Amino acid sequence: MNNIRIKEIDITPHKSLMPKMGKAGYSVSEAIAELIDNSLDARYNNKLLHVRIVLKPDLIAVVDDGIGMGEDIAAKALKLAHSEKKNQLGEFGLGLKTACQSLGKKFTVTTKPKNIEEEYILTFDEDEWTKNGDWQKHPMGIRKVNNKTESGTNVLVEKLNIKFYPNLVTNIKNDLALRFAPFIYNNELKLMVNNLICEPYSFELTEEEKEKFEIELPNGDKIGGWRGLLKNPGGAGNKGFYGFNTFRRGRLITYYDKIGFNPHPEVRRIVGEIHMDNVPVTHNKREWIRESSEYILVKEQMEKFMKPFLAIARKYETSSVIDSKLSEKMEVQIDLIAKAIKNTPELRVYAIPNASDLSKKKVEKEIEKREINEEPIIQEYSEPEEQRTRTPKRTHIKKRYLLTVNGKKFKFTHEFKDLQDNETLRQTAVSEEKGIEVFTNTSFPAFLATKDQIFYATFNISESIAEIMVIEKKESPERIFYLRNLILQKTGKIMRGLEEEAKLEKTEERIQEKKKRLKEML
Repeated sequence: MNNIRIKEIDITPHKSLMPKMGKAGYSVSEAIAELIDNSLDARYNNKLLHVRIVLKPDLIAVVDDGIGMGEDIAAKALKLAHSEKKNQLGEFGLGLKTACQSLGKKFTVTTKPKNIEEEYILTFDEDEWTKNGDWQKHPMGIRKVNNKTESGTNVLVEKLNIKFYPNLVTNIKNDLALRFAPFIYNNELKLMVNNLICEPYSFELTEEEKEKFEIELPNGDKIGGWRGLLKNPGGAGNKGFYGFNTFRRGRLITYYDKIGFNPHPEVRRIVGEIHMDNVPVTHNKREWIRESSEYILVKEQMEKFMKPFLAIARKYETSSVIDSKLSEKMEVQIDLIAKAIKNTPELRVYAIPNASDLSKKKVEKEIEKREINEEPIIQEYSEPEEQRTRTPKRTHIKKRYLLTVNGKKFKFTHEFKDLQDNETLRQTAVSEEKGIEVFTNTSFPAFLATKDQIFYATFNISESIAEIMVIEKKESPERIFYLRNLILQKTGKIMRGLEEEAKLEKTEERIQEKKKRLKEML
């Protein structure tokens, strides 16, 4: 150790460091948000802060009426990583420099505190800096002004790195409205983009509305916010536009964060906010430090907190999927399944007791020999529904089906039902009184993920009927899959035929309509 010779070296950053700071991967909104953070940190207590954003093809400006910077503070504004802020938004001393340089190659900061007759001007130009920049001798302008009472800061960015497109202003306005929603709601900030006021988006929620919460963590910290269920997620939920917007000290960090639950279509209605002021973030405030002990603790507590709420979300989503229209479509589909079974000769042998050889020729001979005396595999019957609670009460008649298997007659019905089990695809119950009951499990994850609940249910009904046939005939279990696929195939063929008929009818209607118009014209 004593043999080591010490030499002092110069580790002053290379001049290229300043321009490189702008390569932080900011979006335009994220960069502007960094500048608004500084404005919020410099606002007067108990006074509304006004921030005006100007977006033009050749410049971007962020102007506030905050307290401004005095000479000493302004002199350090361009110093990398210098910050004396504690528990504020701009605590890393990098935001101004990195944000401005991501937007353009030149920026000017003009700032003035109240009751001072001077304003301070700092300019950074990448081209000039590369030629003549000096870390120790950067110029700061000082200019006399007449109005002592005014205060605030103006950041002007030029030589832009970004390209304008038609919806840029609107997109930035909407994004900033979301990012700073808590400040806007609390009347601490009035934010404008090209004279357009930023107004936070209001979620249209179900009757549960916003449920506010506050959770005390084992380490003594607290998190809070609100949660709710979207009334009509539409297609947005399928694209991931659900979950929590997370905030730190009132400033958005992440959009639609799935903290506390796993993303899935069955919980696509969940929205809300979480405020986590004591959880660390990256220096550009775009991400939580997810490996930190604070974040891990929040995640664990949120998972416990959200567990019962997930069940509510699933039930709500299921009830919206299984509406009256779906029930009506299933009635039609059961009719098609019954027709498919009735019109498939290979299946008719399952109605006949003691028929053991299922080869095609013997099946046809067996059917031909017995079909005169035997009842068909499918029979229709009418069953009254329960009286509806209306005045006057009416009894509606529904068409039902009897399935004959091995000489035994079974009703068969289908119902979408929450079986309180996310590992069971379906359930089949067989009894003399109710026949074959097929329950499609709505809590099985694939149910809400599918876009075709009708086919999903048809698959379950076909497999359940195939199971009963195989069990009653004491055949090999492998036969189930063949029979299921046969029923699906025949049902699909009938469906395609109906679709073709419907197309032909529409075509004929259009032809007749054209003929009618021509006749009227003549």
